[in-house]
Amino acid sequence: MRRRTLLMSAAAAAVGAPAIARAQAYPSQTIRLIHGYDAGSNPDTIARHLSGPLTEILGQQIVIEPRPGAAERLAASQVARMKPDGYALYLMTGGQAVVSATDRSLSYDLLKDFDFISIVTRFPFVLTVGPDSRFKTLQAYIEEGKRDPGKLTYGTSGVGSTLHMAMELMLEKTGAKMTHVPYKGGIGQPYNDLVAGRLDMHVATFSSAQPLMKTDKLRALAVTSKERHPGFPAVPTVSETVVPDYDVVSWLGFTSPAGLPPAIRDRLYAAFQQAMARPDVKAKLEELGNDTRVTSPAEFRARVEADMARWRPLAHVVNQS
Repeated sequence: MRRRTLLMSAAAAAVGAPAIARAQAYPSQTIRLIHGYDAGSNPDTIARHLSGPLTEILGQQIVIEPRPGAAERLAASQVARMKPDGYALYLMTGGQAVVSATDRSLSYDLLKDFDFISIVTRFPFVLTVGPDSRFKTLQAYIEEGKRDPGKLTYGTSGVGSTLHMAMELMLEKTGAKMTHVPYKGGIGQPYNDLVAGRLDMHVATFSSAQPLMKTDKLRALAVTSKERHPGFPAVPTVSETVVPDYDVVSWLGFTSPAGLPPAIRDRLYAAFQQAMARPDVKAKLEELGNDTRVTSPAEFRARVEADMARWRPLAHVVNQS
């Protein structure tokens, strides 16, 4: 019996040895960092700010690959089929939890097809109008949406995105009705439409909107977080104006296809901690409107599960669009 036990242990060690060796050698080649939005978008901007420090820490080049389309569904469906070897990483947004909670037609299962490594940033959204818009407050916009249902418009990055659901949650709470105008992941066209008066309001991330806000080419009506944004303290929150206790904050986190070896996951997690601890990285990301706190893989998964539970009741909005 003792001899059999020793043989089984030796066999198990032999099987695990190649995996351990691969993990110890990681990374030995270029790492692809994929996200689901256009160049210049919030995920792309953050990816580019992190790619340099991560390249230094890991000793291998980080190549950013935008794969925009369908509110991140396209990128997620492609990454889910990739090899879980640490050389294809996915910078996922909180929108994936929303999509997975509300869209029954997805080709992937968020909780089964991905390994969650770490959330690195959290951020609210901002509700913007053109500089000459007649709406000076969010209350005025909502009140007109009640008086004349469906007349007013609002834009987002796509059907089922967090920005879309953030607005629909607000409309459900207030009883107003607006017409949703989804844009294909772009950031330029909705702002052009706001300025030209073809769009009444746009739900945006701070990283994309704040350059135009600072030059008065856009006006902010409200932010979606419970607290005011430190960079724009004069802009009220949705909870202060139209929906008490309203609080919508999204996130960005690093994931991989399911099955990532634990040693590689731990190596990546440590690298993200190092990168996010750098004062220059923190300062730049916070300037763009991000709260920079690294979470553990377990905390990341728990956040995804909680977000999916929160947004599931709004599935009818996506399925009717």
